[in-house]
Amino acid sequence: MNGNKQFENLKILKLNSRIFLSIVICLLSTISSYAQDKESTEIHKTRSSATINGLKYYLHTVEKGQTLFAIAKFYQRDVNDIVIDNPEAIDGIKPGQILKILIYKKNPAELTANDTSSFILHKVEKGQTLYSITKQYGVSQEKLRAMNPELKDGLRVDQFLKIPSIKPIIENGTTTKIIQPTINPNSSTTSNTDVEAADRNSLGYNTYKGTKKEEYTIAFFLPFSANDAITIDIEKIIKGEAQYSNKTNVSLLFYEGVLMALDSLKKQNLNAKVFVYDIDDQDSLSILKILEKPELSTMDLIVGPLYGSSFMPIANFAKEHSIAIVSPFTQVNKILFNNPYVTKVSPSVTLQVEQMAHFVVDSFKTENIILVNNSNLKEASFYNSFRNTANAGLQKAGIPTSDSVKISYGIGNIQSLLSLSKENIVVLPSNNQSFVTDFLSKLNNLRDKYKIVVFGLQNWINYDNLDFEYLNNLSLHIPSNIFIDYQNFSTQNFVKKYREKYKTEPDPYVFQGFDISYCFISELQKEGNGFHFLSKFLIYFLKKNRLLFYTIGSIKTRKV
Repeated sequence: MNGNKQFENLKILKLNSRIFLSIVICLLSTISSYAQDKESTEIHKTRSSATINGLKYYLHTVEKGQTLFAIAKFYQRDVNDIVIDNPEAIDGIKPGQILKILIYKKNPAELTANDTSSFILHKVEKGQTLYSITKQYGVSQEKLRAMNPELKDGLRVDQFLKIPSIKPIIENGTTTKIIQPTINPNSSTTSNTDVEAADRNSLGYNTYKGTKKEEYTIAFFLPFSANDAITIDIEKIIKGEAQYSNKTNVSLLFYEGVLMALDSLKKQNLNAKVFVYDIDDQDSLSILKILEKPELSTMDLIVGPLYGSSFMPIANFAKEHSIAIVSPFTQVNKILFNNPYVTKVSPSVTLQVEQMAHFVVDSFKTENIILVNNSNLKEASFYNSFRNTANAGLQKAGIPTSDSVKISYGIGNIQSLLSLSKENIVVLPSNNQSFVTDFLSKLNNLRDKYKIVVFGLQNWINYDNLDFEYLNNLSLHIPSNIFIDYQNFSTQNFVKKYREKYKTEPDPYVFQGFDISYCFISELQKEGNGFHFLSKFLIYFLKKNRLLFYTIGSIKTRKV
């Protein structure tokens, strides 16, 4: 493993000076917990079929043990095709679920790149017209109508349209289908779930298997700022008079997790050269200088940089040289566009809110659901995402329209919407700290009269002025993809090993460094350097990174 003596010095200084806190509100996605996703059930071709909107479909009933990948393989379809016709399948399938599988008029082996058997999925938003959609995607109205026979009844809000889009690329002489729509990253006209899942290209990658090697090369880009950190007086750090920069501290913690993962993978016969680059994410010239290093173009996997400001130039470099690259922390979707080599670990806030809506409908559909609109235009996408997703879920569950999501504009009129006979589920999808703090303070005054459960956002945990008593009184639920289950045996074992090695408690960033490194490097080792193009990897990755909802105080958790 290539290292830098400065990093070792930094670690020694840190071990003598850093005080750790045990934090119970974060995530450990146990790496091995999804290793049982095997195709153990034999699949039989269904005898059921139906004609829907002029197209004929098989109606396949999912049986215990069947996976989406196995079903797609049996029917000779791309996973992407099945997900498009069954959008709910992106969150996983379950026994008894009925999947629509399009019956092709000709043998799939005869299909060419000119056939419209692969699509992207577009959700129609208010104000959109057929003309604007055809311009957005560069497709004719005739072709759009042919792919969506239901358009004969007109265009309607929240309708899903199939947009034909096949764009072949050549990888080592093999043609691989990529679904790459022309999308404005700042537009709200595309479902966030589609962008982060169905539109993540990899769902259609069944043909590219990658290359297995005797030895892999892996690069980590981390903002250690080693030259600045080693100038800090250790005595001042011990006395609490000085400290490392936040980025330096996060990088050190993350890297410790990386080292723990590499130690575990070595025992599984991993053979790899690891390169660590200290990157200044504020200095574009230094980034370009690092990219000139000859060994970089030979990498099989790049992890980092941690932050979006420096990620894009390195992601472009990775695309140019066909290297898988992982963004550990960045939430924004725009880093995914037009780059099939990028994988984003952290779900965007909008996706978290969508999953929150699914969770609320699943758990509280018969209760009194109130959505708070704080009239902040910057957060309108959060509000709209919850409202549209929850109302669609309630309608599907057969809940009367009169009992759909109620809207409250701030704290002023919320009491008139509260129910004495039902549990009141108050959803506040906002990161406006002053608004959130004031709202919860006033809502807490109503808890003696009404039963209230609040749903908020992950960032609330960082608000110093939120009264923990209020959060507990209101049974606050938070969506999180970084929840650490300290009751889990794997977590306890990891903590024990970390204590033995570093003589202190692991920080959440340590867990993230371990999880991300173990997940991607183990897949690289198992599948070769094209692992990120495999449908089964994306399904595994999405399943592994489902959000968890937990309640402050009692720490009740549940996966989505």
